[in-house]
Amino acid sequence: MLSLKIMNRVSIQIDSPSYVKVSEIGNELVAFSLTIERKYPQIDFEFAFCFRALYTTRGIRSKVRFEKDCNYLGMDLIMSEEEFNPYKNNVSMQRRIMGKHFFPFFAENIKKYRNKLPVLKPIEKDLVEDMRLFLIENLWLPDDSGSFKLAVIENVSYDRAMALFGKPRQKKFTDTDNGKIQDILWEVDEQTQLSARYRLIDKVWTLESYNIAEG
Repeated sequence: MLSLKIMNRVSIQIDSPSYVKVSEIGNELVAFSLTIERKYPQIDFEFAFCFRALYTTRGIRSKVRFEKDCNYLGMDLIMSEEEFNPYKNNVSMQRRIMGKHFFPFFAENIKKYRNKLPVLKPIEKDLVEDMRLFLIENLWLPDDSGSFKLAVIENVSYDRAMALFGKPRQKKFTDTDNGKIQDILWEVDEQTQLSARYRLIDKVWTLESYNIAEG
């Protein structure tokens, strides 16, 4: 069980096997604290998200609760480990599984608690929409066109790209007169490949070009 907390806005707990990336992906939600701080300072409690990828889900259900003594809204999401197993080496697909389960659960329970926690009532729809946009930017959800926003690679660091897309199918280094180049190929899903070229500039891998191939 792993716990990470920032600013008492969002905390994360994980209960899953280490061979899948539920922990790494789930902890990305800590960054949603910044949105809450910036847009919803009136929220006076913590969101406590728990992600469980379990061997068996028989008799176990996702649940939500508000702990008044600890002042947090807890959302305990149950997922089947079996759903992740075909994608042990595909972080992009694991991320999509997380989004498919998490966003409807979050939206449903924010709506459910808008009367129990009056601070949520005037901001419910905006908060849910901001979470949806956050998940789109982090490739948990498709955008309004139904596509995943792979062009996000343009705006993230090399390290973040590796975290988003996981272990590449291919990686090739080349020394040129203009410095070292790294060519990377990711299999995003069964129909989509993402290739990218990075150039080493001042000891930093910098994106030079990328291509999305579908079909």
